[in-house]
Amino acid sequence: MAFLTCDFFSYQLGMDIPMNVLLPEKRQEKPVLKPDAKYKVLYLLHGHSDDHSAYIRKSVIELLVRRYDVAVVMPEAHRSGYGNSSHGHHYYDYIMEDVLVQVPNFFPVSTRPEDTYIAGLSMGGMGAMRIALNNPGRFAGVGCLSAGIRTKDTGKGMFTSEDFAVNARRTADSTPSADLAALLRELDAKGGMPGVKFFHECGTDDPLYPGYALLRDTFHSLKGAWDYTCDERPGNHNWDNWNYYLPKMLQCFGLIPVEYGTDNRRVLF
Repeated sequence: MAFLTCDFFSYQLGMDIPMNVLLPEKRQEKPVLKPDAKYKVLYLLHGHSDDHSAYIRKSVIELLVRRYDVAVVMPEAHRSGYGNSSHGHHYYDYIMEDVLVQVPNFFPVSTRPEDTYIAGLSMGGMGAMRIALNNPGRFAGVGCLSAGIRTKDTGKGMFTSEDFAVNARRTADSTPSADLAALLRELDAKGGMPGVKFFHECGTDDPLYPGYALLRDTFHSLKGAWDYTCDERPGNHNWDNWNYYLPKMLQCFGLIPVEYGTDNRRVLF
């Protein structure tokens, strides 16, 4: 894969901001001009204590997609919750109106909903669900790793400073709605979200497991058209768990083949 760090001006935030991008590249092959190439694209959102570099530094994402024609975009979103804050910046608008607009301007990626995927872990998983459910015709797949419906104890004991916990509660109240259960019921009353693949997971030892279970049970109660896959196993809120589930998520979306063992050795090596 070709790896780029792109610093660009966000109109919605009024400042320069970085994002990391992986683009298809056939290694050990002579380059061929493809002026009309439009790759499928996965927007991969980081968690509350990470940044745009997290997946490149800590995950196997590049190894997973290196043989396939898919781009991966990892934007910076600070500790925003991917919402529009009444006391700060509008990060939801930044994702929708800056990132999703400028990425196809900068790089050869498709803008078709059937080629566009969004996912994230922890705060990014919540953000991916929030963005997708508020834009039901925009994405072909939604991945939510180690996240779910907020509870009064969400994040308890997870943060190194009270500021992190306060910020997590504050960003949950930003706009548009982050009430995933209400959004799902509203969409279910209209028939669901046919054609959209949802992938949802959490480790059973994860402090956010109760919120994951609430969202899982909400999905299972729906009556409309939903393509929902959930999985859970012993594991915590860490990269061991996320690196286990990243290939499963990409396989669920059809972005990489379903041909690997549970240890994912053929993916990595």
